[in-house]
Amino acid sequence: MTIESSGAISLGTTAGTDRSISGELGGTQPHALSEYYRDGSYSDGISISASSTSIPTGGSGATYYGQAIKFSDFYGVSAPVAGSLATTWFTDLGEVPTSFRWGTQNITSGTNPSAGAELGFQNDQTNDRIAMRYAGYKSSAATSYSFAYISYTGYGTETFRAKCQYSATVGGTNSSNAENPSSSSPATNTYANMSTSTYSPRWKWEVSATSSLTTCTISASSGSAPSSANPYWTIANSTESDTLSGPSTTFNGTTTYGSGLSLSATYGTTQGPPGGGGVCIHEDMLVSTQNGQESIHTVKDSVSKIWAWNNETSTKELVDLLQINIVNHDNLYTVNNLKLTEDHVVYLEGFIKASVAPAKTLENYEVSAAQLTIGDKLMKEDGTLETVTSIEVLAEEHVTYTLKTTHGNFYANGHLVDSEI
Repeated sequence: MTIESSGAISLGTTAGTDRSISGELGGTQPHALSEYYRDGSYSDGISISASSTSIPTGGSGATYYGQAIKFSDFYGVSAPVAGSLATTWFTDLGEVPTSFRWGTQNITSGTNPSAGAELGFQNDQTNDRIAMRYAGYKSSAATSYSFAYISYTGYGTETFRAKCQYSATVGGTNSSNAENPSSSSPATNTYANMSTSTYSPRWKWEVSATSSLTTCTISASSGSAPSSANPYWTIANSTESDTLSGPSTTFNGTTTYGSGLSLSATYGTTQGPPGGGGVCIHEDMLVSTQNGQESIHTVKDSVSKIWAWNNETSTKELVDLLQINIVNHDNLYTVNNLKLTEDHVVYLEGFIKASVAPAKTLENYEVSAAQLTIGDKLMKEDGTLETVTSIEVLAEEHVTYTLKTTHGNFYANGHLVDSEI
């Protein structure tokens, strides 16, 4: 039961069973109030929900505490209740990852060709959800990460687990260059604890070719059972009493389990496809997230929600991150202190789209944009407008990125810019 919201409370039952901190949150005698900091590492059976924000948090290694803990911090606090996962697997117009966006990666190149696919999970306790990050990639293309989420309720500090059932075959004339999967990947059908700070566990398959006229492949076929050769994942609570598995597809009454793998790298004279799209922001530009300003290299590994603009309601909102593209470009400009490619859309006063090279924006992305000029006013995250005072070429090639959010925009260095993915 919930601890009373006023009056006397105690560590034990001196003040009553509905006024007992240990009675509600657990713990073994002798009790000490210092054991009940919300430090994310609870011993002796103590269980505190991450949402119980009235209880102060502990510091590094639970040895430093920046705020004194008081009995009154526990008014109205409840222990985590039996939880539940979402009733559907991660979806994006169908269950993900899909073979064509993830596991089907083929390249022929005379410059160290490689192709791969990876997938990992992270427990986002702040937003009561589990995040999936997955990527299929080739050495000649942009690195592109996709993200999907499922929610849970009532689990508080639960340690979630994940496993993958898989079996794939290596082939070609360069088979020693296959990671099937990488050594850091958990064994098939074996649970691993899910991290709350990074994407782990993570599964990765990769092939490469290093000498002329050689090929390396990894392939897996679909099956009519969860133990089929295709990678098929399950996430579960700590006791495996609440599980969710996928991906799977059903057609004409037949269900196929897992996401297909077809990786191929051939050392040859045909170059693979060029890098990703042209619209990008320089890697030095920080992204506005629920945790503050973060580097793109931090954002790709975190589960932070992203600040974006909802033009229908004229409000700034936290939204889901759906995709990240990271690629090198040499067509950048500096607009005031914002570094971006010539075709990347920024938003001017009144939510007007503009770019340095509108013709390129239209040609590449079928997006109509005004010509960005000195004197235009950029939309800022703090609600103000910033006058454009300089537009200058940024020489040389640079690492760049763009984000896809549910609102199609995000803030880079405090400026509202378009996703254009």
